[in-house]
Amino acid sequence: MAPATNRQTWINTFRARSDAVIAIARIVLAIGSLWITWLDAAIWPARSQLVFWLLVAYLAYAIAAAHFVWKAQVHRVRGTLVRHIIDVATLVALALLTGRVSGPVFMLMPFVQLTATLHWLWRGALWTGFIGVAILAYLALSNTVWPFNSDVDAAVALSFILFLLTATVLLTWLGTHQEAVRSELLRLVERTPGAPDGRDWPAEAALDYAAQVMRVGRALLIWSDGDEPWTHLATWENGACEVRHLSPTAYLPWTPEALEHASLLIIDAKRSRALIHRGEGRFDRWRGDELPASPALVAEFSITSAISVQFHASDVEARLFLLDPPAPTLDDVAMAEIVADRLKTLFEQAILLRRLSDAAALEERIKIGRDIHDGVLQTLAGMALQLQSLRSSTAEPEEIDRRLMALQAMLYDEQRELRALIRALEPGSDHGGAKDSPLVARLEALAKRLRRQWSIDFRFLLEPEDLRLPSSIIDELMRMIAEATANAARHGHARTLEARLRLDGGAVVLTVDDDGTGFGFDRRLEHAELESSKVGPRSLRERVATWGGELSIDRVEQWTRITIKIPAHP
Repeated sequence: MAPATNRQTWINTFRARSDAVIAIARIVLAIGSLWITWLDAAIWPARSQLVFWLLVAYLAYAIAAAHFVWKAQVHRVRGTLVRHIIDVATLVALALLTGRVSGPVFMLMPFVQLTATLHWLWRGALWTGFIGVAILAYLALSNTVWPFNSDVDAAVALSFILFLLTATVLLTWLGTHQEAVRSELLRLVERTPGAPDGRDWPAEAALDYAAQVMRVGRALLIWSDGDEPWTHLATWENGACEVRHLSPTAYLPWTPEALEHASLLIIDAKRSRALIHRGEGRFDRWRGDELPASPALVAEFSITSAISVQFHASDVEARLFLLDPPAPTLDDVAMAEIVADRLKTLFEQAILLRRLSDAAALEERIKIGRDIHDGVLQTLAGMALQLQSLRSSTAEPEEIDRRLMALQAMLYDEQRELRALIRALEPGSDHGGAKDSPLVARLEALAKRLRRQWSIDFRFLLEPEDLRLPSSIIDELMRMIAEATANAARHGHARTLEARLRLDGGAVVLTVDDDGTGFGFDRRLEHAELESSKVGPRSLRERVATWGGELSIDRVEQWTRITIKIPAHP
């Protein structure tokens, strides 16, 4: 139902715009007819008064109709048929009253036929032409026109008959052509190729769209991608599509090199009859002995006639073949080129989706790498330091056994964290969602693990104490605290560390103070300077940048202070 509604809306819009022009033309015609009637003394005296007052009434009607049409703020199709019936009735009445085909009748006949064409295209032109011929036939049979009445100029009468027949034929063709053009444009806009989904090339959607718009039963799409070592061939026949991956040299060359970017109208493949369109509406006849298309394609798919157009999208070179088009014309080539432009956009969308998918996968790999670096690797590094300390320890066996058990517990904890990380990567996992969660329990568990892992005095402070944040934010803060602690303990030899979390408007502020040696500078460095000079902990810089936050590092008396500010919601 939707296509029919759209088509009707389009046609009615054109008819409504035509009404405004027709209304003005009707007034001009009525005034001109009155003037001609006043000048023309050949009208039968007995009927001249009737003709005059009929035209006066027609002028009044024309003015009223124009007012009705032009007063509307939005032009709509209202009363079109009624006005056309009045115009035709006036024409018939004038023909009967004047008994002639000249004068007002001669002026009104083309007007009626043109308005019918504007309103109803070829149907209006044809039926109005029949009415005109019927009027002439009636006048002829009533002995008022040539060849039955010698008083009438035979040349004028014959000219009018020929004019009417010629106008009917031409206007009928014009209406038919205009309706066909509208239908073609509507097919272009009513259907849109389906958006690409996933990493697959949108060949089926492209061919389905092209075949429906061009009204062909078979279509081919062949393309190659500079990033892939093969040629793709998609075939479409009556709604069924098949895609094949072939060798890079399959069907080469698709066209001669000189015609690589040209459009082809293959009229008769057996006789090598084709037209070449290189742009700007100019077509050249193909002069070669062989068809300017891949002989292998022509033979395999039994191509007898076709329209072939090419398009280029990024590294993709493609050519579309629309096979066996019904009565192909030069206009069909223009339509096919418009279709190819739509397919180009479709393939560009697919390429963009692929690049976005690759970028997302790369970003996810980087994130996983950071999580492993700031989690498992830091824990292993802490355990390595403790094992190294145990090797040189002279403590009692009971103390060594206690420390080994602590290391074993650390391994169990890290094993649990690694499992949680793996589960978070599984499809459908709600890990890292936006649901708010309490921080206290997570921080207490983290503090216990960090104290045991790095043998440091770790404290934390929340403002407010019942602070709740989305799980994804909490997970990220835990990793940032763990990374800051590892840096302070390993590289700064810190023994005491304090982490504070507070809300600042729509942001979360994390402050980590440690008593270590710091990063080798004794002043405050803001995020931009840290990024430009590539100093400070790289993992923290990357994490903060990913979240659109800010990182600063300062030296406060004997303490190193790391301040991180990120949005409070993902």
